[in-house]
Amino acid sequence: MTKMGRASLNLLSRADLDYIHDATLEILENPGLEVPSKRALAILKKAGADVDYEKNRVAIPSYVVEEALNRAPKTVKYCGRNPKYDILLEKRRTYFTTDGYGTFIRDFETGERRRSTREDLGKWAVLADYLPLIHVFWPSITPTDVPEAVEGLHALIVSLNNTEKHVETDAYTARGAQYEIEVAATIVGGKKELRKKPIISAVQCPIAPLKFDSGLIEASIEFAKAGVPVVPLAMPLAGETAPVTLAGTLVVTNAEVLGSLVISEFASPGSPVLYGACPGNIDFRTGVMVCSPESGLLSVALEQLARYYDLPSEICGGCSDSKVPDAQAAYERTLTLVPAILAGPDIVCGMGGLEAAKTMAPELLIIDNEILEGILRLVRGFEVNDDSLALDIIRRVGPGGHYLAERHTLNHFLKEHWMPKISDRRTYDSWKKAGAKDTLEVAREKAKEILATHKPEPIPKDVQKEISQIVKRYEKEFLKQ
Repeated sequence: MTKMGRASLNLLSRADLDYIHDATLEILENPGLEVPSKRALAILKKAGADVDYEKNRVAIPSYVVEEALNRAPKTVKYCGRNPKYDILLEKRRTYFTTDGYGTFIRDFETGERRRSTREDLGKWAVLADYLPLIHVFWPSITPTDVPEAVEGLHALIVSLNNTEKHVETDAYTARGAQYEIEVAATIVGGKKELRKKPIISAVQCPIAPLKFDSGLIEASIEFAKAGVPVVPLAMPLAGETAPVTLAGTLVVTNAEVLGSLVISEFASPGSPVLYGACPGNIDFRTGVMVCSPESGLLSVALEQLARYYDLPSEICGGCSDSKVPDAQAAYERTLTLVPAILAGPDIVCGMGGLEAAKTMAPELLIIDNEILEGILRLVRGFEVNDDSLALDIIRRVGPGGHYLAERHTLNHFLKEHWMPKISDRRTYDSWKKAGAKDTLEVAREKAKEILATHKPEPIPKDVQKEISQIVKRYEKEFLKQ
């Protein structure tokens, strides 16, 4: 029998991985990392790192890195508000999440690009809740209709109220993280329950190259102490914030991820941390971050590093630099999705985005779900056995016959052949007679249908009242600053 399950594409040899690992350990000691947080520096000092408090510079010895890797869990659970959406990240299958935190959306009705709002985010969460291949919701758009200082908590609450799936969040301060933890704990029944049922995780990005934001890293510490999974999504750009060579970019990316891991594991031993990375490169003609074949190569290599360290992983795929959902958007996201999925990570993020995740398009999220279905059909492969070889059927039909009326055809065609939902496979005349709609029209209509009919279970009203009180305290504290 020949059957392809969870993919595992490899570009790097074991010797290559050893080389990159050793190079990363060298960089973590010299020049080290810039960590402008007294709290984080104290944790690193206690762990055994060499700390320069004046320069906020830390050199992390290899034995500290190895100890952090030993402490980190090899599997991580992502829970949804509804237990049927719980997933276990254990290197057995690949899950998908939306892209994160754009500030623009293509209007659901007009298609015009504009600033995103809480209402837009709620609709986006409903779409993600419906689509079967979106397993995790990363708030794709920022609610710019609330003050910037309080966007984070509002985005989390809108997301949790409009999807029953797991939500990835972020926070820019320790206090912000504490409020987000309090909201999640209120929903599940307390902080002890949140440890057992983490309905949120935290995407906390380092600042390339080799630097951390003080608020972000202190928020990471809060999440780690609460048992909330942390995703240190390192995002260096080859040629700008990392060496232009992909191997050099891997070293910078790996150093930032491992540095984040060290801080989390020594802040709270055994806290769940993913190997998260989404590096890219720039177009030297424009200086703009681009979605490219090189991004796909980096994703494959980074998943190999995640397996090298035996860590659950989240890498990027499906990005596009196109400004509209057009042919460029389709081929760029496929160029990055195929290698990312074939690498076999636990999570691939990036669905629904344009302009390198600055803008989100609802019809594109529908199309992405279809693209994912097709790629996963490739990954699944096919079986070779007595039944699938069908020798008896071939003999019975014989030369010149057909197989349409065979029971064997009826039994197998749905599982053997992919049937897309929105792609049009009719003849030209049939398509023309039905209205000659292009894929974007069909996807837009599907998005509107979902929004009109799909109703995720909201957070219970008594819990919403408790959350409202948390929001009042949050806004009182943050808006006075």
